[in-house]
Amino acid sequence: MSKEKSVVHFSSEEPRSVEEIGRFLVNLGEKLLEQGGFTVTQGEQEYYIEPGGASKLELKYESKGEKHQFEIEIEWKPGKAGAEEVEIK
Repeated sequence: MSKEKSVVHFSSEEPRSVEEIGRFLVNLGEKLLEQGGFTVTQGEQEYYIEPGGASKLELKYESKGEKHQFEIEIEWKPGKAGAEEVEIK
């Protein structure tokens, strides 16, 4: 059984104020709502990211000593149908 090798297309970690992070997340959310995707650029590299198909949102909050970390991850498989959303009525 062979496993597909992971390819990192883009990676970024940079200091930003809480306000700058908030604006970045709002902009990203608006692009997803309005266009279904967004473009990230780093130097001369540009990537259009368009989650679709069977998509999943993962949120994770952890702490170790004085360090706190909150991660947001969007995962998808293009062309795959997603499960119907569970609703509470």
